[in-house]
Amino acid sequence: MSKNQYQQRMSKVVDYIEKHLDSQLNIERLSKIACYSEFHFHRIFRAYVGESIYAFKKRLLLERAVKQLRFSKDSITEVAFNCGYDNQASFNKAFKKHYSVTPSQVRSKRVSIQLTINQPHTWQENSLPMTKRQKDSINPEIRLLKPINLIGARARGQYQQAASEAWGKIMKFAYSNRLMKKEVRLFGLSHDDPSVTEPEHIRYDACLDLEVDIHDQPDLMKQSISSGNYAVFLHKGSYEGLAELYAYAFNRWLPESQYKLRDSQCCFEVYLNRDPRRTKPENLKTEVYIPLNKV
Repeated sequence: MSKNQYQQRMSKVVDYIEKHLDSQLNIERLSKIACYSEFHFHRIFRAYVGESIYAFKKRLLLERAVKQLRFSKDSITEVAFNCGYDNQASFNKAFKKHYSVTPSQVRSKRVSIQLTINQPHTWQENSLPMTKRQKDSINPEIRLLKPINLIGARARGQYQQAASEAWGKIMKFAYSNRLMKKEVRLFGLSHDDPSVTEPEHIRYDACLDLEVDIHDQPDLMKQSISSGNYAVFLHKGSYEGLAELYAYAFNRWLPESQYKLRDSQCCFEVYLNRDPRRTKPENLKTEVYIPLNKV
């Protein structure tokens, strides 16, 4: 079996788990998706992802729990059940072991997560002064989107590094096949919160809204944007300022709005400049889409 086939198979497994976090893991089904025997599947998955199947799912559920504790009105017990725990005590124990603080501390917003390479679970007091950029973004537009089909390339690591790697892959394919027409849009799918997820596990997808055959492209995958309501913030300036906008959107705008986060869709960005590499940082324009449900 070629390396390309291996990557395609395992990418399908990872994608399936990400989209079925609330379901029981069925190893037989996962191994069939990967076209491996159950006997070998666990070892192959760990080699590809860097952690076991159950550790991967547990981590994603705990990271989702942080968002629910911060931004939803669900009780801690409900959040625990949503994570697959039978009771709050077990959830509290697992959460504290992973993040060094309790769910109630996150719910009370007395602390915020800040992960670093050397100290992966360091917490600091929550302090978010509002800057001029945040004030300019205080009134996002609420848009109802239809489904959007994409092709994309994934990279892992801190967003700046991962984005550069992912865009290198997708643009090489698009330009070599003369696919970059004026109507093609540039999407960035940010799956993880850098303040919650360790840098080596952060997932970023660089995507284009193209309908093309990529079956022979192991570095590319099909992606989609689900239909629904989104809060759309317009960011003007360097991409480094996006973290500030996200902090404002999640910690100030969302709690005061009539909406809550929709877990089934990650946040994403649409880059409005035709060639960001040839655009001055101060002239960059980015739309940030936050998936929403009514409270």
